[in-house]
Amino acid sequence: MIGTTLSHFKITAKLGEGGMGEVYLAEDTKLGREVAIKVLPEAFTEDPERFARFEREAKVLAALNHPNIGAIYDLAGNISGPMNKAILLVALCCAVLPGHGLDAQEQYDAQDQYGDVMSNIGDANYGTFDDDNPYATEEMLNHVRRERFDLILPRVMREHDVDMWIHVIRPWAWGGTDPLRYEFGSKSGVFVFTDRGGDGIERVAFQGDVQDPGAYDSVGEESAFISQQDYELMDYWIENPDSDLESELDLRFLGLGEFVAERDPERIAVNYVESLSLPEGSETFTMALGDGISYTDHVQLSKALGETYAARMVSAEYLILDYLSRRVASEVVLYGSARASGGQARRFGKIVPGVTTLGQIDAGSVIDQDGNRRRDGDYVIQRGDLVGDWQGKAYVLREGESDLPWYFRKFQEDNRRVREILRQNIKVGLTAGETCDLLARKLEEAGFIYTDYQEYNKYVDHPEKTQVHLDLHGEGKGILAPRISPMGPKWHWNMKIHLFHTFAVEYMIYMPVPEWHRGNNFTGQQMRGAYHDGGVVTGRGLEIPYPDQSREIEIIQ
Repeated sequence: MIGTTLSHFKITAKLGEGGMGEVYLAEDTKLGREVAIKVLPEAFTEDPERFARFEREAKVLAALNHPNIGAIYDLAGNISGPMNKAILLVALCCAVLPGHGLDAQEQYDAQDQYGDVMSNIGDANYGTFDDDNPYATEEMLNHVRRERFDLILPRVMREHDVDMWIHVIRPWAWGGTDPLRYEFGSKSGVFVFTDRGGDGIERVAFQGDVQDPGAYDSVGEESAFISQQDYELMDYWIENPDSDLESELDLRFLGLGEFVAERDPERIAVNYVESLSLPEGSETFTMALGDGISYTDHVQLSKALGETYAARMVSAEYLILDYLSRRVASEVVLYGSARASGGQARRFGKIVPGVTTLGQIDAGSVIDQDGNRRRDGDYVIQRGDLVGDWQGKAYVLREGESDLPWYFRKFQEDNRRVREILRQNIKVGLTAGETCDLLARKLEEAGFIYTDYQEYNKYVDHPEKTQVHLDLHGEGKGILAPRISPMGPKWHWNMKIHLFHTFAVEYMIYMPVPEWHRGNNFTGQQMRGAYHDGGVVTGRGLEIPYPDQSREIEIIQ
């Protein structure tokens, strides 16, 4: 392809490839601009469903209007050239295609060059679809779901050697604690995914209603009695007066045994936990993780499947974790659009030293000139105070000062260096534990002290050095794994970091300040900063896309 021409687009380089095609860098010879061309594989152009999916992707992206999301220039089918191709013409997007490919030497700094790229990525996945995100439409959510079904589902099922995945969202729990309710588009139901060979996975909503029926090969109310409510039971007994059911619970998975036997799977993954410890396993109200069914569900499911297929059931715990922890490109686009105006620095221009109280400016806290932290709303802000919270900070100059004291400047510089170490060394393919060990070594080499504890340690060999604690954990789907931290269960550390994984970039910095009479913690003589930002792991490393308020301190005269 390199050097060939499709219509008036000259192919100059290959940028990458995936399950839905290849992406090339090209020159628009008519308009003199660079574009990215996504080419649908030739075999797919004859498949109406594949082409419809390709067309739907173009329409969804064309509806987005954001400076850091690639604009759609055109969609063409069977264009003239050395090969007949269906192509999608995309404006080069600095947030997605920097440096002309993931292997380029030129490093892209989203933090400094494009401060609003993927702003507020720290919000959990559920916040991505808040009303104030104009791009979080139902159509976009459906597109994400289908892209995940197409690209991630086959991969994780085959990596875990699973022929069938049965996922039960219990009807009386209303899906409130199931981590896959958004993924599957339902609050209650029985979902069956079967690997029947080929490129994709058969997707069947066996029971229950779904938000996006088009994402499934089949959606059926196979049992009208799944919820076992009053009228459902009454209807059943009217329709089946001679039924020999031992209990109404036998209606729970009615017909599922025959459905499974027809497909004859060797390994059936079901959403229950066998080995994962759940304490500190999740970050939101989504606490179920892989342990979604009850003992009664397990008994009734085993009865419905019969002895042969019940013996083939295995835990889906790791399959679910892998499915949740992986991302597709459209999700990164959504993260980029979520509240792009968020995270702006707070303005402190109304502060009058000796008059204004902390409560009047609604700021989080004050560190006074002696290093004490003040949170009382009645506290009167004085000269020498550092005022602020996660939205921004301001320093009130003392008489005779024209800039920040040395310790605030050093703390800012230490933070910048720590963030750079994180960005350069968190890579796709390493486990969280391997990454934690690597970061600890890099921090020590840079002159910091790495500490396993979320507090300043005055008993280290060099207490004058700045100390750093890490707790970077997965976010966005309700789980903490993979977790770059000494804390948590071992399975957090053993998970690999995948492309486009989103992290809560959480770390703490403790820096001694000899001038302070006492510190803001029980150990004294130290300045403390806790950071909880967000990032995406790409082929370049960790991208921290927030506008970096940590380096911005407003000066109050």
